[in-house]
Amino acid sequence: MTKFNLIAITGITGLTGRFLIPCFRDLGYRGRFKCLVRPTSDTGGLPLDPEIELVVGDCREEASLGRLLEGADALVHVAGIGTAENVIAACRRMGTRRVVFVNTTGMFSKYRQYAAEYRRIEGEILRSGLDYTIIRPTMIYGNARDHNIHKLVHVVNRFPIVPVIGSGRARLQPIYAQDLAAVIARATLEPRAVGQAYNVAGKEPIEYLDLLKCIAAALGKRRFFIKVPYPLALLAGYIAEKAGSSLVNVERVRRMSEDRTFDYSLAAKDLGFAPRSFQEGIKLEVAAMRREGLI
Repeated sequence: MTKFNLIAITGITGLTGRFLIPCFRDLGYRGRFKCLVRPTSDTGGLPLDPEIELVVGDCREEASLGRLLEGADALVHVAGIGTAENVIAACRRMGTRRVVFVNTTGMFSKYRQYAAEYRRIEGEILRSGLDYTIIRPTMIYGNARDHNIHKLVHVVNRFPIVPVIGSGRARLQPIYAQDLAAVIARATLEPRAVGQAYNVAGKEPIEYLDLLKCIAAALGKRRFFIKVPYPLALLAGYIAEKAGSSLVNVERVRRMSEDRTFDYSLAAKDLGFAPRSFQEGIKLEVAAMRREGLI
């Protein structure tokens, strides 16, 4: 593996970022970290590691990225693909060539609102001249910081009857955040990952209805699932979107009819990627939400 003395990280306080430093340590990395955090970021969950330096700033600010990258051998950019072009410019300016970008498999969706923009930004990464690696995860879950599964946990926990959009047979492949962090860390240190883009996902696909049943089992709740015809669900999505709902909107309803499964064999071959099943991961998420008093 490549030897680095200082790795810079963005997004360290987010869902995936909180797992990153322990994953690097598990791989034998003993160097330092510089982590960009916003003034309002909750840093209480970061590991007690004396080799972590926090840099207060924002990925949208040139000066912040300059402070982060000063002396850095590599950068792991988890904070959002939307700021990748700022990061590319900063890396060129500061001489940091090794960069791992976290994009999303949402770039392949025919319904995702920003799919075309994700593809455009990835094109800029490929043309950047940097020693890049791109990691494209599916839907990420792991604790209350995720924006998808934890909402379903709340619904299944609260209501004895749970609506299912359409047939419930669309297949998903959510990835547990710690598994994602582990493959990001491995890719950063693995020379063969330079110039590669990897799709990463959960162990195997799971149909949406079965995913809801797994959540109910993890909660220890008996639930009844009622299928809602797709046209009716789409109408409800329009209404909810107009009402400002964060749980349901048109895009989410449309994507529920779309299979979101991906082959991660290249990541398995190059990086030893071996993710856990949703059945395993959802038990950990439910336990984390209970520890935080959220359910």
